[in-house]
Amino acid sequence: MSARASDGVPVAPHHAAAPYLSEAVQLRLAEHASRLFVQEPEAVLDLLDLGDDAEDFWPKQIDGLDRLKKHLEHSQCRPGRTSRCTYLFITAAHSRAKLNISREMFELYSAALQFMPEYIDFVLSFGERHIADDFYSPGFRQRTYLTSPHYGSGNLPSVVGAKRFQICYTLKSVEPSDTDGWSIRQCAIHHTFDLTTGQMSWTVVKGNDLIKRRIESAAGDGGSLQAVNFHTIDRAFEASLKTHLLFCDWSIEHWRWYLNSLEDKFQEMAGNALSAPINADQFRMRSRTNTQVTAKSKQSILDRILTPTSNKDSIPPASIYHSQASRTYTNPETDYVQPQPPPEDEDDDGDQPGLDASNPDDETRDFSFGRLRNVHGIARNVNEALLVLKQNIVVLAQLKAYYGRISQRKKFPAEVANSCGDAIEDFQSWVEGIENDMQMQVLRLQTLLNLIEDRKTLLHSILDYQNTKANKCSTDNMVTMTEDMKDIARKTKIETVSMKVITLVTLFFLPGTFISTLMSTDIFELDYEGRREGNPYSRLSPWQIYLAMSLPLTTITLFVWAVFHFWEMRREKPKVREHRDIEYGHVEGGSVRKN
Repeated sequence: MSARASDGVPVAPHHAAAPYLSEAVQLRLAEHASRLFVQEPEAVLDLLDLGDDAEDFWPKQIDGLDRLKKHLEHSQCRPGRTSRCTYLFITAAHSRAKLNISREMFELYSAALQFMPEYIDFVLSFGERHIADDFYSPGFRQRTYLTSPHYGSGNLPSVVGAKRFQICYTLKSVEPSDTDGWSIRQCAIHHTFDLTTGQMSWTVVKGNDLIKRRIESAAGDGGSLQAVNFHTIDRAFEASLKTHLLFCDWSIEHWRWYLNSLEDKFQEMAGNALSAPINADQFRMRSRTNTQVTAKSKQSILDRILTPTSNKDSIPPASIYHSQASRTYTNPETDYVQPQPPPEDEDDDGDQPGLDASNPDDETRDFSFGRLRNVHGIARNVNEALLVLKQNIVVLAQLKAYYGRISQRKKFPAEVANSCGDAIEDFQSWVEGIENDMQMQVLRLQTLLNLIEDRKTLLHSILDYQNTKANKCSTDNMVTMTEDMKDIARKTKIETVSMKVITLVTLFFLPGTFISTLMSTDIFELDYEGRREGNPYSRLSPWQIYLAMSLPLTTITLFVWAVFHFWEMRREKPKVREHRDIEYGHVEGGSVRKN
């Protein structure tokens, strides 16, 4: 049961959805209430109220449920009351913040005005959210009652009189933003008009107070919505059309400049693709490395031979290959790192193979994958704007057609139809002009979208071409490096033979040198005079002693060296065989070698 005010007028109970709403709508409202509405102490509603005898609109702020109940007892939605027009503004701190109304206040007001269920669905797209989901759900809905009073499912009587109509719709527009430059924002409008008394109500939900300030300005002195325009039914009807035009004008006003910014971004990102000098000179090869043996190269080869290969830190990679930093390019706009040929002056010796990159500022280097991603972002914004404009066109066409049809219905008040005929035609012409402007912007967006798709294809082609040339250049570079490494390997082999000869000579003379040094000590002293024991070497000459000791030791040393050498060679044979099998296409299990 609905609670009733002291005068017998039904009022929605606390924390209960309007009884005329379907169960599905009530469930959706309850599900999204936590992100849609603020708590009661934070709720503030702004109203512009025009009383029957008032000479001007009276602004009000309602900051609680009790004050809203008192207002509804005197508003235009109650029979016998004196409010001719009411504008209710439900705003928020920003477009993705909670609405400045509590759940109890919203349910009470929606029950009092009997909001259309579709309007509740429109409001659900507002509220606190991180992603603009359910944002692209516009529409236009209308309810027209020109015969008998209408009763909802909760047996609530009609809001005002027997002849009335209700319309609700959403429009979107682009507005300047402090963070992203531009932001697409929406506005949900609910309008009720009583064709018997001329009373009307407006409910506007928007993420900021822009529409509120414009209506306040129009309702002021000299504006199109001054109080004098609401004294009669026909003038009130004309004022309602002017209010609709205010929303329609807002839906088109900034699109031209937003599209200009998208076009500027597009030209900045991909405009130079048509004039970029793409040619093979960018990737021309440098001369082959000089592999002549010099004193410096000999010392380097000797150092590599004498340095243990297990110590990887002892061989700096920069001595053979370019550093990774010299092979990359960082896009300053996207921070995307992209491979590129190294500059010529990077190598101090000037004998390393590479690519000619003497012009690092060449504009073709700006065609990175990061820039291509930005072009995709522009295409996303264009598609979004295209969808919103087309939706606005559909809503405006339905709004224009509705007012054209309702004035021609038989039970529509003849005096209003006759006196407001020109106003309806002017309204339709104005809306049609806005539709035409939107159609022109749609054409611009479609053209821009086609250009973006063409330029994306061109950018893909440029990147593919650069990758192909870079791969070819890298292949040629690797061939040159392989040839250089072969020359170095050949020279290293010659040096290795020399080192083997030096090693053999050293091993041959080392035992004799050791024996001669040993014989020069007191151990082999031949003067035994004064000693009582006999001289065991008296029958041998020094040369005989030297040869008897050095020749066996030399033989043993060379033998041990040969054993270790052949053992190492035997260990290397499987590796050599495996390398040869890989080189000639031999695989395990047997196969035909490559010719």
